Amino acid sequence: MPKNVFDVAAFDLKARSEAGAPLSLRHPKTGEALPAVIWLQGEDAENYRKTLRAQIDRQISERKLDLTAAELEDRLIERLAAITQRFENIVLDGVQYDDTPANIRTLYREQLWIREQVVAFVEDRANFLP
Repeated sequence: MPKNVFDVAAFDLKARSEAGAPLSLRHPKTGEALPAVIWLQGEDAENYRKTLRAQIDRQISERKLDLTAAELEDRLIERLAAITQRFENIVLDGVQYDDTPANIRTLYREQLWIREQVVAFVEDRANFLP
């Protein structure tokens, strides 16, 4: 292979995104690492792409040109839930918060600071590279 050539297959982002990576949540004020961890796939994972395509197909079939802010938020939460693999050490009101699909959506809907950290994490491909 010539010297000034780069093989883009070297990164295999889809496979690395599908394997997932841990996001250690940070305190929203101090930035201090918390013991709570959310395992996530990246935006290059098939689960994310499949969910995004389904959302677009639904919008086309409904012939809906405009989406409300609430609808956009719901779609984001749906995509994030599709790539959330599991929780570790997350408690809500003293009770272990299980990572069921309904709980995942509720967490992202009600805890904006967590959703913001999840979005930033999955959008950064560097989190899924060695």
